[in-house]
Amino acid sequence: MKSASEHKHGFPMRFKLKGRSVALRPLRAEDRMPLVAFAQALPEDDLLFLQRDITQETEVDEWIKEAVAGRLVTLVAWEGKAIVGYATYDRGSVRWTRHVAELRVVVAQSARGLGIGRLLLELVFERALNEGVTKVVARMTPEQTEAQALFKRLGFEQEAVLRNHAIGANELTHDLLVLSFPPRQHQEQRCDSCGVPILSALDLDGSKLCSHCYGFRYQELGGGG
Repeated sequence: MKSASEHKHGFPMRFKLKGRSVALRPLRAEDRMPLVAFAQALPEDDLLFLQRDITQETEVDEWIKEAVAGRLVTLVAWEGKAIVGYATYDRGSVRWTRHVAELRVVVAQSARGLGIGRLLLELVFERALNEGVTKVVARMTPEQTEAQALFKRLGFEQEAVLRNHAIGANELTHDLLVLSFPPRQHQEQRCDSCGVPILSALDLDGSKLCSHCYGFRYQELGGGG
């Protein structure tokens, strides 16, 4: 069921991406089984950098509980009745790292190359900046070359390598890369429509827009399907 907060912020946001219809909105309690199905279809490399094993229903239950309670921001991307991606924004629970947010973005193999990851990343980044975050980090394995390329195009830089930090089902260890983005050290971009700070403007009809305004303008122009 659509919440008052979703209505206020214009969710679900609908896009046509390379001819495919995708809707973005916050995670809901009823998304449990589609989220588990999404996670269980991911390749192992996409799971190794996560803070929880989202292939397990009990872990997904905890995740949804945190998201619904507002302790963890999660946006999901839908294509039809299936989840094809998500992004989270997590500031943790300790006061001495309250200025830091960790972003995680995962897209299903069948939906990569459409631009879903960038839209999700932009939306959670805007939320982080609006809450006063001054450092944003992301973790991924060296094998996740597409994710690295996305984050680096948007201004993230490699900060550290955690050697042999994750171990897969085959008992092989993997490094984890830590990428970071200090908003204060980068030239600030703002949306031409609403003025909010943004990570990387989305171009539409000659305007540089945040994801929210892009979604609204896109639908006004008849692109929402």
